[in-house]
Amino acid sequence: MAPLMRSWGQCMNPAVSMIIRSPSARVPICVSLHWMQLAGNVDSIGPFRQSMASLVPETWVDWTVDAAESFGLIGLFIVSATESAIQPVPPDLVSWPMALGAGSLSEVMAIVLVATIGSVLGSLGGYWIGSVAGDYALSRFASESSIARLEHIMHRHGSFGVFFAALGPVPYKALAWTAGAGSMPLIPFVISGGIGRLMRFSIPAVSIWYYGDAALEWFTPVRFLLMSVLGLVLMIPVFRWMQNQGHSEEEGMRTR
Repeated sequence: MAPLMRSWGQCMNPAVSMIIRSPSARVPICVSLHWMQLAGNVDSIGPFRQSMASLVPETWVDWTVDAAESFGLIGLFIVSATESAIQPVPPDLVSWPMALGAGSLSEVMAIVLVATIGSVLGSLGGYWIGSVAGDYALSRFASESSIARLEHIMHRHGSFGVFFAALGPVPYKALAWTAGAGSMPLIPFVISGGIGRLMRFSIPAVSIWYYGDAALEWFTPVRFLLMSVLGLVLMIPVFRWMQNQGHSEEEGMRTR
């Protein structure tokens, strides 16, 4: 695993380092996607990137990832935020190589937090788009069956549905558009979606940092989808129990 660059002289992009440096830190932190080069594992993300190119135009994937490489955590933030509102390239293509080259768990969590915060803030833009032009946006970029499933999740399960959808491989912008179009209360949407996205980014990132290339090669889109579905299935009993608890409390309030 590549060591973290520890001095300004070692940093390949000093401007980015100065922006993200913490004044209270004993050692300046230089975070850049050049970790991916130092780790010597650039090709490990290749299969996932190629599979994404089959879903998204390859030029979009290449341009987005290459642009993010020049800005480190700032690039990751921008990709995460825009993916939650308008563009189709997932931040995993940026965050996973960064996690692979991170030198410590704290650096991995910094990557996860940046991706999560960017995703949540970007979803506010997606929510606004949904409130203004939700039906049109959804019809242009999602099938009728996908829209129906999202609406079912949102209307029947509310905040819990948003959490589970944010945890899975559902494009977050579609979720944000649906929430905005359906006038879902904003605060529950942000909180439940934020928790789901935090778990969504942290599980692969920590696994890739700990297990290295083996985890990175394992996390193909199909396997990640299957793992997400399995996780959702395992959570169904918990979700039903929490739902029943809520109904019991409502009935108790009515009988008083």
